[in-house]
Amino acid sequence: MFSSDSIPAYVEKNISLLFQQQSPQSQLYCEQVCEQLIIVPLLNKKGNIAAVAMTVSLVDLISSINHALKSDIAIISYPKDEQSLFSEAQFISVSHGIDIKAMFSSSKTSDIVGDVLEQGIQLDLMGKHYLVTLMPLFSNEEQQFFMALVADVTSFTNESSRYRSKFLVSSLFIFIVLAVTVYIVSSPFTKRLMVLSNVLPLLAKKEFDKFRKVKIKSEHVFSDELDVLADASIELSYELEQLNIEVEQKTKELENIAMYDLLTGLPNRNMLNYQLRKAILSLSQYNTSVAVLFLDLDDFKKVNDSHGHTEGDQLLIEAANRVKSSIRKVDIACRFGGDEFVVILGRIDGIEDAKEIAENILESFTRPIHLGSSLFYVSTSIGIAYSEDRHVKADSLISHADIAMYEAKDEGGAQYFVYHDEMFERVAQRVLLEGEVRQALAKKQFSLSLQPQIESKTKKLYGFEALLRWQHPERGMVSPEDFIPILENSEHMIELGYWVIRRCFEVVTDLHRMGLTDVRMAINLSAGQFMDEHLPTYLGGLLKEFNLTADSFELELTEQTLVRDIDRAIDMMDKLKKVGFSFAIDDFGTGYSSLAYIKKMPVDVIKIDKSFIFGMLENHADYQIIMSTIAMVKNLGLQVIAEGVESSAQLRSLRENDCDLIQGYYFSKPIPEVEIKEFIDNKIVDGYWKTQAQV
Repeated sequence: MFSSDSIPAYVEKNISLLFQQQSPQSQLYCEQVCEQLIIVPLLNKKGNIAAVAMTVSLVDLISSINHALKSDIAIISYPKDEQSLFSEAQFISVSHGIDIKAMFSSSKTSDIVGDVLEQGIQLDLMGKHYLVTLMPLFSNEEQQFFMALVADVTSFTNESSRYRSKFLVSSLFIFIVLAVTVYIVSSPFTKRLMVLSNVLPLLAKKEFDKFRKVKIKSEHVFSDELDVLADASIELSYELEQLNIEVEQKTKELENIAMYDLLTGLPNRNMLNYQLRKAILSLSQYNTSVAVLFLDLDDFKKVNDSHGHTEGDQLLIEAANRVKSSIRKVDIACRFGGDEFVVILGRIDGIEDAKEIAENILESFTRPIHLGSSLFYVSTSIGIAYSEDRHVKADSLISHADIAMYEAKDEGGAQYFVYHDEMFERVAQRVLLEGEVRQALAKKQFSLSLQPQIESKTKKLYGFEALLRWQHPERGMVSPEDFIPILENSEHMIELGYWVIRRCFEVVTDLHRMGLTDVRMAINLSAGQFMDEHLPTYLGGLLKEFNLTADSFELELTEQTLVRDIDRAIDMMDKLKKVGFSFAIDDFGTGYSSLAYIKKMPVDVIKIDKSFIFGMLENHADYQIIMSTIAMVKNLGLQVIAEGVESSAQLRSLRENDCDLIQGYYFSKPIPEVEIKEFIDNKIVDGYWKTQAQV
């Protein structure tokens, strides 16, 4: 039985479940309203089962809960969607209190039902605060139903705000009290730290005394950490001051090494460049001129070789002192290197001032230099470069003065030369020739010409003098007088000299094949070649290679080569003499011409220079010199060769005065080596000069 005319479908469904399970059934059902269904089974006396179904509306329940909890309640539903928004609730039942619908509308549009179900949500309405929690009631395929419990938490929120404000005020008060306390306690330490931090930069400024005068320690009986720090800082100031003193001393030493010559105390090349550039910059300011004097001591190498480097250094010190004493106070004397000095003459009125100072320096070197028990006569050659142009380069002035100095040295030394452009052209020519010599050797541009030497009385062929010739592809035949003086002191001359020696050995081998086995080949040696320590080894190797004996060769040396270092020259000559080489002195009479050194040296032949032969018949003085020289040389047991014989009268006079050998155009000009066979065939018969036609 049912109190109404029809039984709802959901009730019939639950009654069927009751009979099936034979247990009570209950279900919350919401549609227009929410109702609680309860079905209980009953058993009558006959044993039949009956079902009692009752429904209770939740409206009454909401009223009861509202009355008991004093909270507002609403039954709401949402579409069955995980992204349903809380504000889009559909209200089924609402308790009579606050406007819950307005409250729900005030929530954020981003609040999702699922999040509110888990955490709840706090909403504000008309100045009051409410906490809304959801309780799930029922769900079907389309909708889900919730009970929303709205509790007024305004009092709790306000109380919480009051407690929070009190806490913040208390915390602020405690912080202020602590800050004041810390400030009062730490203020003395802070002030001392500030004082220390303010004075520490004085250490960086190297004001050490000023740093130590500042009071940075406390007056307490007991020391604290800041006192320890202050003591360490003071100790550090002493250490830094000592370190600064040592650094300054080392810096000065390094500056002296970098800018001054350690031996003489004069400024070195670095200081020279600095001071010269400064002098050039001042030209426009003072409307003056500048000059550079380049000095080189003449024959200083002899002092080092003969007396050692110790006395050589002492001589350089004395030379530096003489240079300094000969110049003005405003001038700067520098040691350029070795035995070379450079003087900067700033603020001079003209070239005459530079010449006057150069003459003072030359005059100072005319006096002998006393070193212990030794006495040295040393002269100097000076080159002067002068300029009024403030754009001139310092390197150019030094280079020009150096060029002028070499001109002075080439002219005999002990004098000064002023630079001019022609000097540079000669230097450029010298450099160009030096560079072309190596190419000429590689391209076989050098050759030998042989000038015969004839015995004056018998006209027997004594030998040949080898003369170097250079056939330049552009210049044509370059005279030895043009390139030998330029190359004489260069490294190329030694290489070229060794080529000449080897070529002479090859020519002698050819002469032997022609039947001339008893002739000598005279080889001219330069000073650098003769003093080369490898010369004996080289000559010995050639003798073995060509299977020749040393008596086939005569080594010619000039007087200047021999007297440059007499002791070394004698030692070298003795070594080569033991092998079998003979020696001749070339250009005798034009140099030192001392019979004293000739007696010491193992010389075999003396060659009278052609400058005497040319005027012997016209100039009585030349004639007497020649005759006296022949007589003295013959008394020493040596042979005499007269160079430059060009007439029969010269030949007859020399023969009558017992001159051994003749060399000159009277018999033959120098013969190119490629023509030597033809010459021998035409002019030599059985080793003698041909004097009549052969039948």
